[in-house]
Amino acid sequence: NAGLLITGNVMINNKHLESAGNVCFNDEAAIPKLKKWADAGKKNGNHIWVQISHAGRQTNKFSAARPLAPSEVQLKKFGLFGKPKAMTENDIQKVIVGFTKAAKIAKAAGFTGVQVHSAHGYLLSQFLSPITNIRTDQWGGSIENRSRLLLTILKEIRKEVGADFPISVKLNSSDFQRGGLSEEESIEVIKMLDKEKIDVSK
Repeated sequence: NAGLLITGNVMINNKHLESAGNVCFNDEAAIPKLKKWADAGKKNGNHIWVQISHAGRQTNKFSAARPLAPSEVQLKKFGLFGKPKAMTENDIQKVIVGFTKAAKIAKAAGFTGVQVHSAHGYLLSQFLSPITNIRTDQWGGSIENRSRLLLTILKEIRKEVGADFPISVKLNSSDFQRGGLSEEESIEVIKMLDKEKIDVSK
């Protein structure tokens, strides 16, 4: 009797898995199998949305010894995460394409929407936070620049999936860390999201 189901983390890049066994939407060849998942999820007439994500520096070291991230700020937790490599412009463009392709695959498989994961310390959250994003180019610095990747991805997904396919964003209210994304900055991000054609932010 749920009106909306949202999947757990579905990764856009099989080289940057958050944990073993993650589902990855990066290959159209998987669409026939994914259709079974989508059909099962919406059999009672409800929506099922795919939560699409990139782990960034939270990629476990068994998946990537040097994961990609906004900056070379390592997550020092349980010894499970390698020192990240700061993303190049080309790396960033590939991530934009990856999120867009994942949304395209989700729609083709019959899922009824997507949720772009920009919280809980994953890649897009890393770009938003001044602790993990110490870049000095157009992708870092001001909150407008730190939001640029998220907003660009949303625009590209909307172009790909059309006006009638729901897009939502998962966003932290703050990092809850000294020097991290503040509640005030989070509100600024929400104001920017309000100008985009998304359907839900939470």
